[in-house]
Amino acid sequence: MWLLENNAAAQLQAAIDAGVTPSAEQQAQFEATQISAMSDGPRILKAAGNTAEIAVNGVLTNKPNFMAMFFGGGNTTYPDIVSAIGIAEQDPNVEKIDMMIDSPGGEIAGLFALIDVINSAKKPINAIVSNTAASAAYAIASSADKIIAKNNSARFGSIGIVVDMRLDANKVSITSTNAPNKRPDISTEEGKAVVRAELDDVHSLFAAAIASGRNTTVDKVNTSFGQGGMFLADEALKRGMIDSIAKTSLQSVKNTNQTKTAAIGGDNSKVKSMDLATLKAEHPEAYAAAVKVGRDEGITVGVTQERDRVNAHLIMGESSGDMKTALAACKDGAEMTSTMQSTYLSAGMNRSDTQARDDDDAAVGAAGNNANAEDDTAETDAEAVVGALEERFGTEVK
Repeated sequence: MWLLENNAAAQLQAAIDAGVTPSAEQQAQFEATQISAMSDGPRILKAAGNTAEIAVNGVLTNKPNFMAMFFGGGNTTYPDIVSAIGIAEQDPNVEKIDMMIDSPGGEIAGLFALIDVINSAKKPINAIVSNTAASAAYAIASSADKIIAKNNSARFGSIGIVVDMRLDANKVSITSTNAPNKRPDISTEEGKAVVRAELDDVHSLFAAAIASGRNTTVDKVNTSFGQGGMFLADEALKRGMIDSIAKTSLQSVKNTNQTKTAAIGGDNSKVKSMDLATLKAEHPEAYAAAVKVGRDEGITVGVTQERDRVNAHLIMGESSGDMKTALAACKDGAEMTSTMQSTYLSAGMNRSDTQARDDDDAAVGAAGNNANAEDDTAETDAEAVVGALEERFGTEVK
């Protein structure tokens, strides 16, 4: 009887159907090899600083399984995990235990004994899932103090019991008079009901173990944890099946950029609104740029539209600290494109980084004085352009 995700079960069954099964001698030799490999301790255990890492990979079985190893994506035994936890518990250098899980599940035999060991461990145990924690593997993870998905694509669930039974038209089973359920006839609804009742009993134990580990009810496990299906990490988190999703380096960069972007957004108290009067007083060269574009290129530009374009660049330039780009864009008639927005955004991020490092540095003040000097220089030859703007639109520009 298996607690196994469907794809893994299908792979194993396909191998069995193809006749790829070990002889009793091959299975015994395989088991002996696996046991011999443990002479220096569980092969699934390794130390990482003050943390003991236990690899829980592939199909889970109570003893080494030839078919699971080669046709189920690997094989980890419950006794191996129990032994690894015991060693970690006794090691004074180990402060916590991480079970690194990537498993489609496994068989029932040995599972509940392992869960008891996890529940009784004195050191904190986390379940860190890189790809899949399905069925029996999810039950193991649920017994840990916390379940952490290493990424958003990690999958959780497949909670349920399944047996595959085949009908053979040439085979007839006859049971003793008082044991009709020993060989139920699965071709009938009555026979299926007998099998399902046995599965339901085991499922009750399975769901209860998960509910206890997740500090929830059996009813919630049965109704909200997928009913045998699988969920990606985000959905599993919403349903209370896991505790957190580890941030990837890409997510960390994204979050950092979002924080920096606040320096350019509307929540920045340092950003000044830029109206036409302020533009004329502080940046007359940008103020006059619109008419220059219209005159040089023969384009008739509405005062309102041009004012909006110039203001957009000046606001972004002021807030990002990149007035050089803003003034050039105003003079060149550049529209506020996605590329321009990215330029301002990048400048704002760079300014945010520099500001954080150099807030108390006297060089900041010197740099500010230099920037003001550049603005003063730009203003000295702007009046002629302002006059051109007034001449172009036939109105006084305020």
